[in-house]
Parts: sequence; structure tokens; C-alpha cells
Amino acid sequence: MLSHMYPSAVNPTAGIFVHEQVRALRDLGHDVRVMSPKGWAPPFLDRWSAYHDVPGTDVIDGVPVIYPRKLTLPGARLGARNADAMRWAIRGPLKRIHARWPFQVIHAHMLVPDGWAAARVGAELGVPVLATAHRADVIDLPARSRALRERVRQAVESIDQIVTVSRAIRAEAESCGTPRRPVRVVANGADTGVFMPHDMAEARDRLGLPQDERVVTYVGKLVPRKGVDVLVEAMGLLAAHREGGAPLLVAGGIGELREPLEARARELGIAGRVRFVGKIPHDDVAWYMAAGEFFVLPSHSEGLPTVCCEALNCGRPVVATAVDGTPEIVRDGDTGLLVPAGDAEALAAAMQRMLDEPGARDRMATRALEVGRDEYTWAANARRNAELYAELVA
Repeated sequence: MLSHMYPSAVNPTAGIFVHEQVRALRDLGHDVRVMSPKGWAPPFLDRWSAYHDVPGTDVIDGVPVIYPRKLTLPGARLGARNADAMRWAIRGPLKRIHARWPFQVIHAHMLVPDGWAAARVGAELGVPVLATAHRADVIDLPARSRALRERVRQAVESIDQIVTVSRAIRAEAESCGTPRRPVRVVANGADTGVFMPHDMAEARDRLGLPQDERVVTYVGKLVPRKGVDVLVEAMGLLAAHREGGAPLLVAGGIGELREPLEARARELGIAGRVRFVGKIPHDDVAWYMAAGEFFVLPSHSEGLPTVCCEALNCGRPVVATAVDGTPEIVRDGDTGLLVPAGDAEALAAAMQRMLDEPGARDRMATRALEVGRDEYTWAANARRNAELYAELVA
């Protein structure tokens, strides 16, 4: 498994979804090792100094991980050359590992830089490459420059098998070039050993939340793409139309928008109704989800949001924006409710419906758990990927 997104001693939650996929593949009996290049930057760049603390190798939950160093510059200044930096970071280590342990498939996450680099090294080794496209690699990168658009095209046309996390992202990947094989969709999932239904009263006791109110939960970063500013506006509207509104629990909330969001909550008179928790351990996320009546995801863009897979497997319906692959998992009126991105009034109305329409929340919660267990687990993801590995090896 090749991914620049992967947990390390410095950042134990980075790329946790890749680690969960690796664990699921190992549970199926596959021998999986991980290579996760981490940045090397000149020593005078103090804010990048944490890279120096990442070990060269580690073992995480029994998974061997190697962290080769890759040239990195602030502000994505390498541009299209970042793919070259990735190639030279992994080429030597992969060749040495293959000489000792002749692996059969390289699975890369993100078409650029990981998949582009893997395709070239894999060709040298005679090893097929499968790469998963998530969103930014086929939508955001090609829009940045002609050179990056060309790198994405090269990746699409040189990787042996492309997988996307949703049908929406498949269409974007196919528009970037001519794939060698038909692009396949393998949805993200959730770890059902962590994300499972918990008793709401017990969850609220653990988190110090009121038992007599209809709590709404959000888990994620506080960055512009996630649309949490729209959520705060919607909470203000909800409070105006519904006595007191509902408490909002914002967990995992790290990012540059925290202070402006807190200030806006004060302006709207709902500061006492919005609780910013900050970063939480990954294994605690399910308890935060269990504490709420439903989960809300107001993003402006998503590939196929893993956090929604997790919410469904916790038995929580989702109110979300109808962007990219989200409607494939949040099915309007079935596993949750969909609204246009950036529309605070529509978001407030959907939350009010979830809170006040008799039986709606419970009906969608039941369906959410059924769909989550049937379609959106890492075990299901691993089985589908393993089938593709077998096709490539054959």
C-alpha cells in the first residue's frame, strides 16, 4: 500500500481511513506492507520541523510501515514536479523491498502524486498498480495548471486499474484521460468494530450532555471546504424558528475557522448552544455520533465521505449537502436528507424536519444502519479491492 496519507507517531489520525482499509485486507488473509513518504524540508523552515520526528519505520497495529523522505516545499511550490519527487522517494525503497519480499500488487491512494509515481516504478518491477482516486486528484489538481492536468492524464493512462470512491468521481476520472481498464467504483467504509450503535443516554452521560434536548452532531475539520460556517448560520435560523433550536456538538474541530465560528455563534446569540470540542481520538468518534439525534455534513465538496459511512454504521441518519458522491450514500428521504451546498435556510429546514416530523428520524435511522452494514464497511471495501487485485495478478 502506497499513500502519503497514513498515521505516524507524529500524527496518529492522518489517513486513518487507509490504515483501516489495510487492516481489513489483512483480516482477509492478505500480507500488506505500507509505504508512506513523508516530507523532507530544509531545516530553516521551522513550521515543517515535525517531519523530522517521523520515524523511518514503524509497526502500527501489526502493520509494518516505512516512511521514506520526500522533498517538500511550502505552498505546493513543487507543482507538477511533486510527482517526480514522489517517484524518486519511493523508487529505491520499493526496489529493495521487492528484492526481499516480491509483492504482487501496488495499491496507491490518489492518482497524483502517488499513483503516477507507482505506475512508473511498478513498470520497472513488472508489478501491476491499482490506484484509488478520492476527489482532489481528478477535480482540483487538473484545474490548477496545465502541467498538473497533464500529470493527471498521464496517471489515468499509465495506471493498470483505477478505482474511485464514488460514481461521481468515476465520471471525473474518465474525463481526465483514457484508462487502461474500465474504472471501477469501490466505496469507502467504516470499521464496524468501532462504529456501531451505542445507547444515546450512555453517550450523553460520557460526554456531559443534556438528556432532555435534541442534540445535533458534526465531526470534522473547521476549514472552508467543510461548510461549517453555513452550519452555524443554519443553527441561528433553527433557534429563531424552533424554541431555543437544538444544541450543536462540534467534535474533531481543528482548523483556521474555529475563532471566527465561535465569534459568529456569539453574534447570533447561540454561543451557549454550540459546543466546540476540539480534536478527539478516532475511537471516540462513535460516542459523539451516538450522542446526537442525527449527523450533519454541510461540505462544499466531498469524494465519498467516510464520516457518513461511520454515521450510518452508528445508526444515525445524515443531513448533508448534495455534492459529488455524497448523494450515493446519503439517500434523500431514506438514509438522510440532502440540501444544496451553501444554503443555510435549506439546511435549517432539513434539520427542523429531522427533529420535528413524527417518525422521520427513527425511520431514517433504521435504514441508515441497514445500508451502512450492507454496503459501507471496510470489510466490504477490502473484499472488492481483493477481487481487483486477483484480476490484475491473473
